[in-house]
Amino acid sequence: MKAAILSLLILFAVLLLLRNVYGFLRIMFSAKRPSFRMDRMMDRTKGIFIYVFGQKRILKNYAWAGIEHFMLFWGFMIITFGSVEVLILGFVPNFEMFSFLGGNAQGVFLLILDIVEALVLIALVMGVLNRTVIPSGKRREVNSIDAAVILGLIFALMVSDFGFRASEIAMGTERESWLPISSIWASFFLANANLTTIAFTAEFFWWFHVCILLAFLNYLPYSKHSHVLTAVPNVFFQNLEPTGKMTKLDFENIPEDIEHFGSGKFEDFSWKDVLDAYTCTECGRCTDVCPAWATDKPLSPRDIVIKLRHFATENANKEQMKTEYLPDQKWVTPEELYACTTCGACVEQCPLLIDQMGKILEMRRYLTMEGKLTGPSVRTLQKLQSYGNPWGFEASDRAPWAKAEGTPVLGNGGGDSAESYDVIFWTGCFGAYDPRGQEVASTIAQLLKEAGVKFAIMGPSETCSGDPARRLGDEALYQELAMTNIETMKRFNVKKVVANCPHCFNTLKNEYPDFGSDVEVVSHSEFLNNLIKEGKLSPTKNIDEEITYHDPCYLGRHNRIFDEPREILTSIPGLEIKELDRSRENSFCCGAGGGKVWMEEEAPRVSWNRFDEIQNLGVKTAAVACPFCSTMFEDAAKHHDNETIKIKDVAEILRDSLDLPVNNSNFEKLTVDSSELEKNDDTS
Repeated sequence: MKAAILSLLILFAVLLLLRNVYGFLRIMFSAKRPSFRMDRMMDRTKGIFIYVFGQKRILKNYAWAGIEHFMLFWGFMIITFGSVEVLILGFVPNFEMFSFLGGNAQGVFLLILDIVEALVLIALVMGVLNRTVIPSGKRREVNSIDAAVILGLIFALMVSDFGFRASEIAMGTERESWLPISSIWASFFLANANLTTIAFTAEFFWWFHVCILLAFLNYLPYSKHSHVLTAVPNVFFQNLEPTGKMTKLDFENIPEDIEHFGSGKFEDFSWKDVLDAYTCTECGRCTDVCPAWATDKPLSPRDIVIKLRHFATENANKEQMKTEYLPDQKWVTPEELYACTTCGACVEQCPLLIDQMGKILEMRRYLTMEGKLTGPSVRTLQKLQSYGNPWGFEASDRAPWAKAEGTPVLGNGGGDSAESYDVIFWTGCFGAYDPRGQEVASTIAQLLKEAGVKFAIMGPSETCSGDPARRLGDEALYQELAMTNIETMKRFNVKKVVANCPHCFNTLKNEYPDFGSDVEVVSHSEFLNNLIKEGKLSPTKNIDEEITYHDPCYLGRHNRIFDEPREILTSIPGLEIKELDRSRENSFCCGAGGGKVWMEEEAPRVSWNRFDEIQNLGVKTAAVACPFCSTMFEDAAKHHDNETIKIKDVAEILRDSLDLPVNNSNFEKLTVDSSELEKNDDTS
């Protein structure tokens, strides 16, 4: 009779689970945007061991929550064997899971199980404290009925198994093992009970455990803890491309029934986007590190993913799924999406490798290409379209410092081929037009000459890499700019490029290959560091100073270039580097990425937050390796009325140690002054 009832319960639970899983899969594959995730199988398998079993990101930066989850995860891994044993006992009395190993293997297993269940209970207490004692302003987790139900179910599973094992001990059936927690339970609650009562207690807790287990299994698909089922596939199908790389829209093979580009309707998302949404644990780590959220902007990366999940769940099987849009005032507002700096901190922190930023950028594509982008950034895109740079200057005015310094320019007295040069120096729009950017670009050219590197620039032949257009959502304009540059580099036979702007570097290195580029691309910090290692640049002048280094998002977090800029600085005699609390992959954004440098930002600004951290460190100089960061921090210094802190590119600090002259006199004559810049910039 017991076996029959148990069989019916298991059958019902399994069928219900399969129904729920089928419903989820049907929703997931209703999303139509392609997303191929079957390459690099070894790397994907390795990711499961690192991020699922190893809990690498769970234990990173958040010790309390990390330890709590680590105990819960491995507790459940081990407890699963115990629960399977409990189920089989309903069919095979006296079944022992590990008796086939011989010796006292079963006793060792039960001992481990007893201790692990106690650790899970401790983890539950930690979870409750995390949601009640810790002030809400200092924790990321959101209290909800769902969280309470899950914690309650886990607690019931542990208690019921303790009760069952304690009853077994009291009846003398667990004599070969020493179970400390269950033994305490037995001596405390069952010491004076008769055999009939103990047998009833064992049966009660057995049935209670079985029912809770089956209920828990079927509640998971409806809760935020569905990641118990989806974590492994989500990590396996992770994005293995650099996080700074956006996906290509194929305008040459457009389906006839396509209504728009980007992600607007549910079907515009990919199946992996939906899997991400149902895998999200709502832990809030992504929002906790988001620079927009930290400076009171409306964006919460966690909410973006949760809204996608609710959007899918609420509209499943409804005709409105085909007509309702996620980027809309009802769901995800344009203000949320355009607040993103695309720094990638959310993606970096997510324990389950969810791509929050990718969803934001795809929805931006929809809004922008449907003409819903407003404000100064629209004029920036117009200038990129007409002039090939965000200020609207003529191409003939690009990089005026090159002529005075005798820097060769391809196609303009520098030859029509790059074959006679070691590298081509990609100046970027800041290095071409911005006065401060020109100073840095000129310094890099000076260092290359000092090292004996044969190089040239593309000058008027170079146009914007397209990074701001793509991040703002104008994919068509991006591809136009990209193809122009790629064709130009092919015409000049360019083989290797040194880029001083991380945004240009990321675009040329990671995104241009999708359009046929085979050019080798290195950042200026990598290239200069190699010149030092090769002995072609030898910093000798002592700079007795404490400085800090700020990791640019598109150089560091997106492209993992952390050590090279630091190695340049440590090669300089007397220089002492003090690390910021938020550094390397945990670096805080300057606020300029994602096209934000061309948009109006309400106070408090992201750069103010970062500059606070810099000035609190007590250093005289902040080293950067990105013209965007330099611009943002110099503005922040003015806002804080603290221009005593110098903002310098690593190339400029290296030049100082080489005791090379500063070319300020040339800039006064050649660079576009601020009044001219304002005249050409409608946003000023």
